[in-house]
Amino acid sequence: MDILVSAIAELATSLIFLGLASLAVYWSLVRGFQPRTAILLGALMILVYVGGSFAADQMSSHPDSWTSIQQTFDQIWQLKAKALADDKMPQADIDLIQSLFKEYFLFCLPAWIVSGSLFAGFLGYYLVSVIGSRITSRISLPIPFWQWVVPEHMIFGLILGGAVKLLVPENSGWAMVGDNLLVLFMFIYTFAGLTITSFYFKKWRFPTIARLLTYALLFELTFNAVCILLGIADIWLDFRKLKKPSAGSTL
Repeated sequence: MDILVSAIAELATSLIFLGLASLAVYWSLVRGFQPRTAILLGALMILVYVGGSFAADQMSSHPDSWTSIQQTFDQIWQLKAKALADDKMPQADIDLIQSLFKEYFLFCLPAWIVSGSLFAGFLGYYLVSVIGSRITSRISLPIPFWQWVVPEHMIFGLILGGAVKLLVPENSGWAMVGDNLLVLFMFIYTFAGLTITSFYFKKWRFPTIARLLTYALLFELTFNAVCILLGIADIWLDFRKLKKPSAGSTL
């Protein structure tokens, strides 16, 4: 029962975020903003909502929000660790997995929030464009997924994250900054890799089932790295020959 309630709560939260992003995207598109700007404003709407909620919790008499998040993580991890131990995994390996989860999920929560906000903004753009283009001429049909291009200068964010991670002491505040930059920009280049994959699906006329299976495979950790590398390599190799992409299709 608790799992069902938790799932319903998570679904409701996701729908609220998507609704907020869609409202901001609709307002932006109706007023003539470019799609990338509309997506960013949709993401900003969610970030303002999350930031405002966090600030309100901090000023209330409730327990500290960050402490609550850590406690929730510890409770979930205790169940996960017990399951791993029941599967006869060595304690050293369990401790290593816990350390990695803390480093790249719990302490990188800001990057995951920003990434999720961008994703919601992107979904909101397609939702609003598909429906809105039928209602008003001020909203155009959505840009095909394969035409989206990540600006070349975004690579410096990934380089900066890697440099900070390599040069500063472990478990320091700056190391956490580096981790968050890496998570955020790896999310962005995962997106870039998926757009390139979509281009070749269209070019080679892949059947729908094969596309869905390939997308699912690309979200698996090992193949996700290949997707990121594909997105980065596009800076120099220009797989789709989009040397001068339109302003609306560049993130």
